[in-house]
Parts: sequence; C-alpha cells; structure tokens
Amino acid sequence: MSQAQNNFRSVIVTPDGVMHESKQAAMDHLRKPAVLAAAMTLTGGKKDLANWIIANQERIEVAFESGVIRRVTKAETKQLEKALTALKEIEGNPNIRFLQENADAIKDSFRWPSVTRMTPEEKLTAARNTLTVAAEGDEAVADWVIEHRDDVLEVYKAGVVKRPMSEKALAALQEYRAKQAALNK
Repeated sequence: MSQAQNNFRSVIVTPDGVMHESKQAAMDHLRKPAVLAAAMTLTGGKKDLANWIIANQERIEVAFESGVIRRVTKAETKQLEKALTALKEIEGNPNIRFLQENADAIKDSFRWPSVTRMTPEEKLTAARNTLTVAAEGDEAVADWVIEHRDDVLEVYKAGVVKRPMSEKALAALQEYRAKQAALNK
C-alpha cells in the first residue's frame, strides 16, 4: 500500500504573477526594471552593453575583489555552524567521524584561503584580465567597465529601498563620536 506524501513549500508571488523560492529572489526580480534603467543611463542607451553588465554582475564584482583579503562574516559563521550541526547529526558513516569530533575546532579556526597582497597596478591587471575573459576577449568592454567601475557597481544597487536612520540612533551616534573625539585629544 503506498502512502500519500504531502509536500509543502512556501513561495513568494510578485505582483506580476512570477513565483520565487525566497524573498531575496522576489526583491531582485522587482528591482530588475530599476537596474536595467540605471544600466541604460550609464551606458548611454547601449542596450547590449547594459544587458551584458547585468548578466555578468557576479563576474564583474569578483573581478574588482581580486587581491582583497576576505574576512569571515557573522552570517558565514552562522552558516558554518548550521552545516557542522547537520554534519554531527549524521549517523553511521565512519568517513565523517573526524569532522564530527572536531566540529568545534573547525568552526573556531575557519578562515578563507590567504590572498597575497597586490599593488593597485596588479589589482587593475587582474581585474582587466577577468573582465576581458568575461567579455569574450573584448578589451574595449573591459576597459570601459574599469573606467566606470564605481558607476557600474552602483547600478547593481538600483531600486534598493534604504531605511532612514532613526533620529534617536543618529543622536546617539553623534554623542558617541563626540566622546571618542574628546578621548583622542
């Protein structure tokens, strides 16, 4: 006799009827028109270049992070803790026993692979090489993106709603800064 399974999952439906697995995916979908408009403005109406900038967002951001030392964020630490907890719950597999027994040490000692420090010129060369590969050998596109680096990175933030800081928090920040300035004199 087969047993009926109930599979439930939550989805987020945007006003245009598109379903998304996560809130972030839905927010990114809703921001697409603003991002495209910002890219079109930046490129002077060149639709192919604007679409390329949007399609290659991750590669462009990674290109500009070449040679930057990466720190482990709190969110990444929490993800690691969850993964290690899930690993500890697996039973009967002797191949992962070492990881299970040393999960706390793994969490405490986790670091991203070391990155050699680069000079600004070396970073620029690495970024140009990465972008040239992403642009399928078109060095003019790579040079244009490098020239407009800050504007291109700002395009990806288009449509993000920024919450204003509360007056109480602003006052506390100013008070803190004044105290720090007095201590440093």
